[in-house]
Amino acid sequence: MANYSFVLRTPYKKGVMEELKERKKEKRDIKSLLNPEQTPVLLFVSFDRKHRFKCKTDLQVFPVHWDFTRQQLKWQAPGAQAFNQRLGNLLRDVQGEYNHLMNENSLISFEEIRMNIQEFVSDNQAPKFNDENSFFLVYDEFIRRKKNELSHRTIQKFETSKNLLKKYTERYYRRFTFETIDLDFIDAYKHYLQYEAKNQKSEESGFRDDTVAKYIENLKNFLKWSYERRKHSNTIFQHSEFRAKRDSNLDIVTLSLQELRTLYNKDLSEHESLERVRDIFCFGAFTGQRWSDISAFKKEDLDSDTWIFKAYKTKKETIIPLVGYAAPALDILKKYDYKLPEISNQKFNDYIKLAAEKAELNRTVKITRYQGTQKIEIVKPLHKAISSHMARRTCVSILLNIYKMPVNQVMEITGHTDYKTLKRYIDEDKQALRQNLEQTKSINEVLKVVKSA
Repeated sequence: MANYSFVLRTPYKKGVMEELKERKKEKRDIKSLLNPEQTPVLLFVSFDRKHRFKCKTDLQVFPVHWDFTRQQLKWQAPGAQAFNQRLGNLLRDVQGEYNHLMNENSLISFEEIRMNIQEFVSDNQAPKFNDENSFFLVYDEFIRRKKNELSHRTIQKFETSKNLLKKYTERYYRRFTFETIDLDFIDAYKHYLQYEAKNQKSEESGFRDDTVAKYIENLKNFLKWSYERRKHSNTIFQHSEFRAKRDSNLDIVTLSLQELRTLYNKDLSEHESLERVRDIFCFGAFTGQRWSDISAFKKEDLDSDTWIFKAYKTKKETIIPLVGYAAPALDILKKYDYKLPEISNQKFNDYIKLAAEKAELNRTVKITRYQGTQKIEIVKPLHKAISSHMARRTCVSILLNIYKMPVNQVMEITGHTDYKTLKRYIDEDKQALRQNLEQTKSINEVLKVVKSA
């Protein structure tokens, strides 16, 4: 009867075995001794001490993600479910092949078993894409499949990511495959995006850090998707360094309540296109919803004065009573007989700037961004900074700061799942903080017991 186990070829750094023994003996942490590079996973087949052999698999793993006890990827690691499923399928298939060999010939020799199983494992590995064009063929397949799941804008972003990556690899690599991508590749690609890539929205080359982070994240998502579908065996997307820096303290520009009121009440009847765009923007500012959900509004989703729908991005049911601050959204729906005007996002952003200029939203705003080590400060009037996404941000800001709605209720409206995201919208009012704290009681204050009559 054969026993099976999965082990790593090089789980630890070179020259640390003595220290490893000491740490294990003293039950100390050994994480710093783990090999920081990817290492192959081997399948060991053992009958007894003299009869055992190993099989090379096409699977690789970062030792920090490996569960040495369970002999599989830790469940927290990126792509763990697909990776461990591969391990399970391989083990099942090898056991089946062994049983088949024994049924065919119960007197089969150990050497024949070893050769047959090693050949079987080798023949059943994930397909290798050595052709330099295969990476982008798979990327095209990824985009085609995602068209049924993601919004048109998101698909466009993946298309842009693919085209940027293609320009980069054509410029710097004679051959480019899935296996080309390692941490050095990611570092060099980040540099290209920051300083060399042609930016269609700017006269200068390169993208700002937040945009670079999005492109790196898109590449990571594609590699994870294609890995789970056995298109390659590169697990570099699991590495903690496979990311780009995002500035969590980016300036957030929103309309004040008075500015929103001014825009909403501005008479734009002589400019119908601007009026329609203004109304859509205000609908978003009153409801706090994403462009994808606003553009998909249907009259059937309205139950009296409540908008009930499944959010496109999160696939979760969202319930928004169009009352109080959100009541004007219902008036906008009635104005257009419950069918909001249709317009592309690009034209919308052009027209809303003109509408905001007509409403004289001229407050000067300063936006700080980073591009590598360079700090960029952009100063412009509010009407030139306004965009479709500012409507959603305005709603969050007003509900949190003006109407003091609980964060969890605002999250129910907007569909945010991360408190850190909304926390950025809360105004820092140190005086209010002090006043609220003064109303609490010190633990050293004598408590007064009031007896009932």
